[in-house]
Amino acid sequence: MTAALWQHFAAHHGIITRREAEKLGISPATISRRLRSGEWVRLAPSVFRHASAPPDWMGWARAAALSADGLASHRTAAALWEIDGFRSGPVEVTVDRARRIDRQGATIHQSTQMHLAEPTEIRGIPVTGIGRTVLDLGAVVGWRRVEQAIDSVLRRQLIDWPDLYNTLVRHSRQGRNGCGPLRRILEHRYGDKVIPDSRWNRMVAQLLVDAGLPEPVVEYEIRRQGVLVARVDLAYPRHRLALELDSLRYHLNRPAFESDARRRNRLLLAGWTGLSFTWADYSEHPTDLCRTVRRTLDRLAP
Repeated sequence: MTAALWQHFAAHHGIITRREAEKLGISPATISRRLRSGEWVRLAPSVFRHASAPPDWMGWARAAALSADGLASHRTAAALWEIDGFRSGPVEVTVDRARRIDRQGATIHQSTQMHLAEPTEIRGIPVTGIGRTVLDLGAVVGWRRVEQAIDSVLRRQLIDWPDLYNTLVRHSRQGRNGCGPLRRILEHRYGDKVIPDSRWNRMVAQLLVDAGLPEPVVEYEIRRQGVLVARVDLAYPRHRLALELDSLRYHLNRPAFESDARRRNRLLLAGWTGLSFTWADYSEHPTDLCRTVRRTLDRLAP
């Protein structure tokens, strides 16, 4: 056996796929010969374990994820991320809903949002990203354990508050299990006060792109005859559409209210259409936000 193959088995809990073996120069005939000899053990049609490798939880997690063409998820992902309170246990894997998988020994979750899973690899095991992992926990454990998980990942700086909010909104736009507990915890404890305005702009921009809309320009300067009219949070210059994100911190006082009114008037005189959205629009009604922008873009299409 080559050194590269030994290194692979050592780093991947004794598990190898047919594709990985072929990349290491192992021919289909050699794979078949090693299976017949018992040197390799078939776990799934294209997933094998070296017979000398002791079966362990991480090896089974890797094999289950790869054989299902999915990702270790939920409590399995939490254990791999070493989130406080989660240890090895029954293996959970998420796959695309279009796949029909019956994998004995593993719990299979089907998802229509695999494109949002942000897959990564931990110790050779394909796993959901940290934000998706926290969100998925809300579908299988109580809210107190979700809250403890949030505290754990924040303390270890695996994710920050803006990214947690972003994960929530990107998934809840289509509705799914797990969003409710995460939403309640985030809104109850923190609201919008942990999100810098500049970060929020980019979070809304990403939400629009996820919805299939063109990417807006962030913090765009609108000028009329060379004179600055306004700097808006997001803009579609071709459509002359400005999106303003009204943070509670800066827009619920009299001077700010009067300044915003004058600003809207200047935009109108410059030939621009303005839409304003609040934190609640973003966090609680993201589908409506995207629909409003889409309809306005359609109306303003050059």
